[in-house]
Amino acid sequence: MLRGHKATARLAERVVSGDADTVGCVAMEPIIKLENFSKTYYTGEVEVHAVRSVSLKIQPGEFVAIMGASGSGKSTMMNTIGCLDRPTSGRYLLDGVDIGELDRDDLADLRNQKIGFVFQGFNLLTRTSAMENVELPMLYSRPGIRNREQRARAEKALELVGLGDRVDHHPSQLSGGQQQRVAIARALVNQPKLVLADEPTGNLDTHTSIEIMGIFQQLNDQGMTVIMVTHELDIARYCQRVVVMRDGLVRSDEAVKDRFLATEELAKLDAEQKAVQLT
Repeated sequence: MLRGHKATARLAERVVSGDADTVGCVAMEPIIKLENFSKTYYTGEVEVHAVRSVSLKIQPGEFVAIMGASGSGKSTMMNTIGCLDRPTSGRYLLDGVDIGELDRDDLADLRNQKIGFVFQGFNLLTRTSAMENVELPMLYSRPGIRNREQRARAEKALELVGLGDRVDHHPSQLSGGQQQRVAIARALVNQPKLVLADEPTGNLDTHTSIEIMGIFQQLNDQGMTVIMVTHELDIARYCQRVVVMRDGLVRSDEAVKDRFLATEELAKLDAEQKAVQLT
């Protein structure tokens, strides 16, 4: 539980707000709720308005891509959603908790409990095994997790991403795709409600990128909420919904038409490669 009394109360509270979206007779509270969210940075005397009064809801179980050019505000948006930064004005509620009311320690606890992060550069510790890399987030969990349970959960996460036979391998012994799988397992090991992926295929070839998107689609099919920053239109088509930002504003927010399915795209790619080999 979070240590701050306000945060604990809000985290435990499951009262449905009056403006919550509804499915049939069951009200569903958004896992992500931005209300008139703005973020302003100051460079000397110059104000930089990175995000300008954005309101956005993401429901549990959605798979959303956030796109935009450099300076569009997408990175600022993701930093705030990941509880790495706070709004200058407006509110951000993560699973019903207003992060503006949390102190630094409570914010770190919330981040550890609720969010799994996947980065473009993998961010693995080079001198430790895949198992030890995946166990790392559990070292910061409160209350603590016993060593036996840490290993069991890390093994399960690695098996989930297809690396059950690579638990003792170091990053240098793994391909780029395998390293990203380790990073995804690390993001999942604390059983978060939300996975945030920042350009997760940016360093990968086409075939491996589709495999990674297949993992995210499988997680999403199992109910995991996934939010991904990408500049690649073809990668965004594996998501259910695309939010496009420009000049700190949401310019479009639409469901993906003709969505790619990783299993189908891998089959097409394999068929193309075989055809080339036969010619």
